[in-house]
Amino acid sequence: MSRLDELKKQYPELNITVFDMMTRLDTSKSYKYLPLMCKIFGKRYKPSEQYQKDDLAQLMLETQAGLMNKGISTNDLTNNQMYYLLNYVSEHIPIDTFQTLNLFMEYMDKGQIENTDVTSYKDIESIRGAITLASMKELTKDLEGQVIKEFEDEKWVILRPLTFSASAKYGSSTRWCTTYQKEKNYFEKYWRKGILVYFINKKTGYKFAGYKGLSGDDEFSFWNSEDNRVDYLDVDADDYLFPIVRRIFKSESTNKNLSSDEIQEQVHKECIQEYEKMRFEFVQPDETIPLDEQSMEQPEAPTPNYQREMNTLSELLSEMLPEPAEVNGRFRELRPEITNVPTMRA
Repeated sequence: MSRLDELKKQYPELNITVFDMMTRLDTSKSYKYLPLMCKIFGKRYKPSEQYQKDDLAQLMLETQAGLMNKGISTNDLTNNQMYYLLNYVSEHIPIDTFQTLNLFMEYMDKGQIENTDVTSYKDIESIRGAITLASMKELTKDLEGQVIKEFEDEKWVILRPLTFSASAKYGSSTRWCTTYQKEKNYFEKYWRKGILVYFINKKTGYKFAGYKGLSGDDEFSFWNSEDNRVDYLDVDADDYLFPIVRRIFKSESTNKNLSSDEIQEQVHKECIQEYEKMRFEFVQPDETIPLDEQSMEQPEAPTPNYQREMNTLSELLSEMLPEPAEVNGRFRELRPEITNVPTMRA
């Protein structure tokens, strides 16, 4: 029995197909209704029957790119298979999972993962820990100058990220929005409005984050690497860290307040200028509308609460797009693409 066959037997919940579903739906003993079901269910995944010829080529290029961006090989796949596979993984598996697995395999292939026994990893959290330990070996002196180390001993390092680059590196493999490459303005808002802290176990790679809002924001929360809000009592932290944590969050200085002018300029370039450039390229001014009506306010900072985060996301969309009626349904088409945008992520 091959390794693949053994795994299929070991994980039967993954070894099920659409055909398995249809055969259980068919009430006949001879699979009389199966050809009909194939026509009905298969039509959903035949893009050539759903799109005009002129649009099909571009759609399939985007479909293939979507799979390859997740690290999934498209060799020997038909258009229909690629279309089905992308729809399935996009609906059921967060893109962060693919990014984490790809990063793990990259470090493993480079020989930078200490524990090379792949079978010993039990879940995505253990993989994140291995990535953290490997990535911390790559930290440069430049990045160390872009954080405030609040505490460090042989087991823990507690720091405040001062730039997006440092946030992305020290927060690598998490689902925190403050490490989200496509929305760097999230980091800027937490950096500007409060105390953003990362807690990293140097022995296991375990991470959690804390945030306390200042300047009128009363938010105070802790988040695990999966971006789930947790109570401090639920994080896997040693008891001796508690007074240190209290001291850190009694500060009246935001991360921005602790940043030099040079660091603040770097954050502006990393987060604000890139965001403004994206807005400018995405939607050009409509000369038929007065300029004062085209101007829009900056959205409020995202908050570590799902509903409030979705409200913030809606405000971001309203900045980047005209009103739905002016784009002939384009707003509705874009909505499925942003359903995986993270919540707090720090």
